[in-house]
This record gives sequence, structure tokens and C-alpha cells, in this order.
Amino acid sequence: MKTLIAVMMTVFLMTGCTVIRKIEESPMTAELITNQLTLRFIAGADDPVERATKLRATLDKIQGDMGAEYTLADLDEAVRAEIDWQALNAADQELLNFALTKARVAIAELIGDGVVNPDERYRVETLIRWIDQAAQRVR
Repeated sequence: MKTLIAVMMTVFLMTGCTVIRKIEESPMTAELITNQLTLRFIAGADDPVERATKLRATLDKIQGDMGAEYTLADLDEAVRAEIDWQALNAADQELLNFALTKARVAIAELIGDGVVNPDERYRVETLIRWIDQAAQRVR
């Protein structure tokens, strides 16, 4: 399950680049995209309620790991810590590592690689909050 969560987080991070840009430009569109991605990911599980619960727990853990100040490296580390790398074969490990690295580079181009400033922090936290709110609706 952690593998699926990690893959989903990778997708969110990659599409999150676009969503992060849209949060201020068009917040309703950004929220709709986030909700749809989250709900479709959850609906694809054998047990959607379990997937939603685990997703929310993962988001809580990642947010808890971020602290008062964090860098993109801290966020990357928190996501990677949630992945059960031993459960993946070598090809999947390489693919997931590549995807996470590409997501980090793309996000760094938008918000920088140092300490996430308050405006960018707001965008990242808004994206996480929208994912959590969508998952919370699954019963």
C-alpha cells in the first residue's frame, strides 16, 4: 500500500507543479483538479475507504515531518520515508526514484530549493489540505 501511496504522491507532486501555479491564478480550477485526482486514485482501490484512510495518515505524517520551516529536500525526504523500498523490485525502485527526482526538480524551478518561503508554503499546504479534504469525504 505504501508503494501505491508513494506513486500517488509522485503524481501529485508532478501535477502539483501546475496546481501550485494555479492556486492563486485560479483556485477553483486547482482545487477541482486536485479533488478529481485524489478521488480517482482512491476509487481505483479494492478498498477505497482503507486507501483514503492510509492516504490521510500519510499526509499527516508528511506534514508533521515538515516542521515550522522546511526545504524542498525535507519534503522529498518525508515522502521517500513513506515508501517501502524493499517491497519494490529494482525496476520499480528506479522508476519511482526517477519520478520523485523529476518532481523535485520541477517544483524547485517553481519555488526554489532553499527554505520554502511563506507564499510557497501556503501553496504546498493548500495542495495537501485539498488532497486530505477529498480523501476525508470517502466513506
